[in-house]
Parts: sequence; C-alpha cells; structure tokens
Amino acid sequence: MSSEPGLPSPVQPSGLPFPPAVPGKGRARRSFQAPRPLWLWAVGYVLVFFLGVGAGANDTSTTTTTTAEPDHTPTAAASTTPTGTSTPTVAATRSAAPAAAATGTQTPEGEWLPVVDVVDGDTIKVRRGGEAVTLRLIGMDTPETVHPNMPVECYGPEASRKAHELLDAASVRLEFDPSQGRLDKYGRTLAYVWMRDGRLFNEVMIRQGFAEEYTYDAAYKYQARFRAAEQAARAAGAGLWGACSTKPTTKPAEPKPQPKRPKPQEPKKQPKNPGGDLDPRFSTCKEAIAHGYGPYYRGKDPEYDWYRDADGDGVVCES
Repeated sequence: MSSEPGLPSPVQPSGLPFPPAVPGKGRARRSFQAPRPLWLWAVGYVLVFFLGVGAGANDTSTTTTTTAEPDHTPTAAASTTPTGTSTPTVAATRSAAPAAAATGTQTPEGEWLPVVDVVDGDTIKVRRGGEAVTLRLIGMDTPETVHPNMPVECYGPEASRKAHELLDAASVRLEFDPSQGRLDKYGRTLAYVWMRDGRLFNEVMIRQGFAEEYTYDAAYKYQARFRAAEQAARAAGAGLWGACSTKPTTKPAEPKPQPKRPKPQEPKKQPKNPGGDLDPRFSTCKEAIAHGYGPYYRGKDPEYDWYRDADGDGVVCES
C-alpha cells in the first residue's frame, strides 16, 4: 500500500477517514480536504430558521393589516349611507318653504293673509291677527258699484266680478308705501296686493281695463308702471276703455264756462289773479289747500270740476 516517490497516491479505500502512514515519513498527511465542522451548518440552519420566522411574522402582520382593511370598509359604507339618506332631508327642508307659503306661515313682514270679502274692484277685506282689515288699494280706481251717494257706474259690475274671480278664497301678501301713509281718511289701510302667482293685483286690474290708474296726492312707488299699464289698456280698448262711452280719467276736467256763484263767507287768501272770477288752478287738492284754497262744493263751485271727488261726498279739497 506504500507509494513510490514521484508516483500518485493510491486510491483511498472507502470508509477510511485518513490515509495510512507512509513508512519513514513520520506522521501521515491528508490527501483530501476534510469536511467542515457540523456546528457551522447548525448555526446556518438556525439563522435561516429565525430569518424565515421573522419574515413569516412580517408577512403575517402584513396579511393581518391587509385583511383588516376590508373590515373598515363596511363601517365606511355604513357611515356614508346616512349621507345618502340625508339628501331627502335637505330636499325636504328646501321644499318646506313652498309648503309654508301654501299654508300662510310666513314672516310677519310678508305673511299671507286670507281674503274674507271683496267689497268692489278696489276695496277688499283681509283677516289679520284675528281681525278683518279693510284695504283701499293704492294707485287704482274702479267704477263705483256700492257708493251710497253715487249710481252704479259703467263697467263697475264687471270690475267687481273680476276682483271676485281673482281674490275669492285666496290669500294675498300686502305691500305698504310710505309715500301714501298707512291709512286714508276713512280709516282704510292703503296697500298693494300681491297674489300667489307673483302678479300685482292692482296692476292686473289696470292692465286688463277693469280699473284706471289713480294718483291721490303724491306720487307712489309703482306710478310709472301703473300708468304704462293704463296706456296699454287704452290702446287696446280693453275693458272699460272699449265698453264705456265716457271713460274715466284721473286728470281734472275742464270747467264749463258759467258765472261765478256766491260762496259762503269763508276766510281765504287773495288769489294770485285777483282780476279773475275763479281761484287759481292747482295740480292737486293738496296744493290748493296749501295755498289756502278750498273746499269746493258740487253744483256750487266751478272749481269742484277741476279736482277728483274720491269719496263722492260732493266736496273736494276739504282739509
């Protein structure tokens, strides 16, 4: 089994960990590399094991976190569900305003008041605060039908019927005009009347020829608008402008020439035209009164024909 110098070593028999000693050479040398110690492999396996466990733990936590996210999704969906159901609530709130208007529950400044009586074309009664309030409508005048001292005038019944048609069993909203005051001399409340369809009743009556525009003393808020409505009705021959031979007018009629009749002794300022028989003519009774003129009586004073007798009592420009 010994090897000759210069020759390769014989094949190591299987099962022998080390080659046999060569005689005369001292301790035998190893002809191949011995396997590494087993503890290195054990350490390696332990490290791999713990690294794998750590990675698995991370994967588990990631998986847990990932799988936990869907658990919040139903909660979020549940929280958004009321948001979707809140839309009808908003819509219901918005629709509450028309519903409130339909029932007359408005602010005191704009409350809807039920009409309890239509006296004639330009006078109605509404219920407010449990009481019936009589309204004289601003800026319009219809032919008389119920005046105790005047006959029924042309187109008066038609104007009254139209007012009944528009206002019977209706609710209206009132608008006041500081330029006209709150009450007239008969204690009636002066107002504009708005209907639920958004139209101004005063203007509707004028535009359709059931009333004429009427300025009592001072200009009012809708004066230009009402006069334009009357001009349109006149041009179209609508209502009383086509049915009545003598059409009413808000302008004072020209006085008929006649001798001056004696008047009751009343203190008066001297007229600006002392050489004439008649008092100076003014645009309104308010101006005449301010200059110290009036009153004028029907059938007695020619000046009576210059001014409109709004209340039909036979006297104009009374203070």
